[in-house]
Parts: sequence; C-alpha cells; structure tokens
Amino acid sequence: MPHAQKRRCLVLGCGGVTGLAWEIGILAGLARQDVALAAADLFIGCSAGSVAGAQLALGVPPMQLLAMQLGGTGAEQYRPYSQQAADDKNRELYGKVGADLRQARQRIGAHALRSATPTLTERRAIIAARLGTSDWPSRPLLVVAVDTATGEGRSFSAADQVDFVDAIAASCAVPGAWPAVPIGGAAYMDGGIRSMTNADMAAGYGQVVVLAPLGYRDGNPVSGHLRRELQTLREAGSQVHAVLPDSASERAIGDNVLDPARRAEAAEAGLRQASAIAQALKEAWR
Repeated sequence: MPHAQKRRCLVLGCGGVTGLAWEIGILAGLARQDVALAAADLFIGCSAGSVAGAQLALGVPPMQLLAMQLGGTGAEQYRPYSQQAADDKNRELYGKVGADLRQARQRIGAHALRSATPTLTERRAIIAARLGTSDWPSRPLLVVAVDTATGEGRSFSAADQVDFVDAIAASCAVPGAWPAVPIGGAAYMDGGIRSMTNADMAAGYGQVVVLAPLGYRDGNPVSGHLRRELQTLREAGSQVHAVLPDSASERAIGDNVLDPARRAEAAEAGLRQASAIAQALKEAWR
C-alpha cells in the first residue's frame, strides 16, 4: 500500500448495543477534544463496530450519534444474553474440538442456524433504523462477518455490491440471539466469532486506533485475539493505540451487552473516559 505511513485506520470492535453506545461516547468525547477519529482513511468494524463504522463513514458527526444514544432505545429490541457465559462456552468448545478454530466456528455456525431468533425481517428493520440509509458510504468501510458453514471470516465493502443493510446485519448476527443473514448463497453470522476486533485487517496502515468495548477477552480462545493482533501490527511497523473500557465503563457496558436500557449509561461512561485519554490519542492520531 503506497504511503501507508501517512494513512490512518480506525478499528471498531464488537460489544452489542451497550458496546456500541460506549464507542460512540468515546468518539464524541474525543471529538470535543479535537481528536477526530472520524477522519480515518479506513473504517473496519465488526458487530457493534460495523454500525459505528458505517455511521462514521456515512458522515454522521459523533455528537449527533451521541444524541441518538442518549435519546432512548428507539427500534432496539432486548435480548437475553451473557458475554461471560459466551466466553465460557467458547473456551469449553475450543477444548472439545482440540483447539481447531475452524471447527469451533463451524459448530457455532450450526448453533446459529438452529437457534430460535426474531425474524430476519425484524432484524433488518432494526439495522436499517440505525443506519438511516440503504446505500453504502462513499468513504472506505470494511465490515466483517463469518460464514456459518465454513467458519471462515470475510469482509464486505461497497466493492462487493452486496446489500448494505444485509452486510451490517450479518456482521451483527450474534449466534443464538439474531438470525444469520443469507448473502450470495451463504449464511453469515457475527464477525466477532472470527475476532472481537479483527484489528489484523488494518495491516499496512501507518496509524491504527482500536476501540475494543469487550477488552482483551483472553479467556475466549475463539474470539479473544486482540493482544496478538496488536503485536502483529506493531511488528509490521504500524503505530497502534488500543482503547479499552476503564472500570466505570466496564460496569456501564455490563454483562448483557444486548440490553438497550443501558445505552445511555454506557455512552455517558465512554464520554467521561474520553476526557482521560484525549491527550494520548492526540499523539497517536496525528
């Protein structure tokens, strides 16, 4: 990639409804401090991060996104969920399949396909309401999803000419909570099954900032790869800064990251945390 040292990538990790709210709180708080993460040359998002990345790529100002988070639950739908339970199940599954990541993801894909969930029509309506448009943004955006049959991750962009709402819905399709999304003859589930951040896809960019609502998640061997991804990027020459929730933000995000009633609290926690990290981000995002 020519002039990679001059290019900046913003990676937005998964984290459900509350993780999305926290990411937006961080983005808005940093924007107040003149740290414009929305000026990235590339946005990479998975699950909640695919929504935040899409909104930024569409040109929606972070302060406007914050107002939306603070203004109520909107079209969001409560789903029972525990991130800790998901981590525990993935760790157990990883052991059962002999540390074969592909097989583990295939089994998660099978679970996604047989689970009782709201309909795809209902889910698409929620995603469409978040996005406010059915057209891909003109600015570069990659969103990550996982093929339920093969367990392989893939990214979608405008160049793939797939439906924009479907691509975001696929990236956000938490197995067991939301329906897998058919695209091009395959059924796709949440990109967080490949990695909760997918920061490795920022390879070649000189400056990389990663927002990781769920932290390192080292106890989840299927998806918790952030430490290795950061190390690989740095070894390749990228300047990388990862933003993880502080203790107050962790409490606000909570264990059920699919609970829309916690959106405002999580957004406000991100807003407060941004004040403490703004100076470091100014140096990392030149």
